[in-house]
Amino acid sequence: MGSEYDYSLDECDVPEVRKKSLNGYRNFRKKCLEYLVGSSETSVMNQVHNLAWYTVVFRTLNEARRIEQERKVNGALWELVTAGYGGLLTMGIRKLVDKDPRTDSLCNVIDLIKKRPELFTREKFICYDGLPYDYALAQKNYYQKFTHEELSKPHWLATKGPEAWAVSEMMHRAFDKLSGNPNKRKREDKILSSTLDKLVEQLNHPAIVKVCNMVNQQIAHAERLTDGAKLSNEVTYNDINDAFKQVVQVANFLLESFFCDVALGSIVPTPQIDVLEALDAPWVNTENLSLLQEYWQQQSIEMDGWIRNN
Repeated sequence: MGSEYDYSLDECDVPEVRKKSLNGYRNFRKKCLEYLVGSSETSVMNQVHNLAWYTVVFRTLNEARRIEQERKVNGALWELVTAGYGGLLTMGIRKLVDKDPRTDSLCNVIDLIKKRPELFTREKFICYDGLPYDYALAQKNYYQKFTHEELSKPHWLATKGPEAWAVSEMMHRAFDKLSGNPNKRKREDKILSSTLDKLVEQLNHPAIVKVCNMVNQQIAHAERLTDGAKLSNEVTYNDINDAFKQVVQVANFLLESFFCDVALGSIVPTPQIDVLEALDAPWVNTENLSLLQEYWQQQSIEMDGWIRNN
């Protein structure tokens, strides 16, 4: 995502009286996209990519166990893997729907947008960076530049600026969906509040609520239980999958349909290493097991000492 726009305010197809408002929209749009897909490690999509990577790695390891069910796997190691994956994903989902205004989360981006409805008009949505509002007129002017013979040859259509009539037409159709498909398009058409309400509802999906409750009660905090009581909020891997799916879909909608910035081709990062390298090798050679047993005892003695040295 670029930090600046390709066209100045004066080059945008917006009346002079609304240029100040357009500048407000451009700045606000950049701010929201920085939260969503910026270079920060905590941007929404960087968080999503990390969780998607952990998910594919865990599923691949779990599939290896299914394929070779007769193969022995160290119980302690696998317990650590499963607990780690569960903690990473549930905490990660919880962070992505956090309502604390100091965090980079989907809920906070949506909340920012809901507070500035006046910025989201059809005119700003389409013309914020040099696109023509009237795509039919722009198309007519574009073809008038060519002779009949030139028109018979293939041409590359502009994707930016005042000649990008095809992109303008696409943006109009995108805004139609956000504004309820009005019978007559107007520059001051607004985005329906129900569009954002549906996103909020999606982030309140039962699976997300279940995951967040479990994190709050069992991972981030230790819920006090009465004698004989059991934890009431068991979360399955299917719950985690459903919750993560909702988060990804909301993030993608904001990027692709709401801001028309980027369309995600994949949420799983491309491996820069061979993730399966040495997976067929034992964790340690048999002759070194005795050394590890000694190390285990040393660690136990050291940590036991914490309660005797105060």
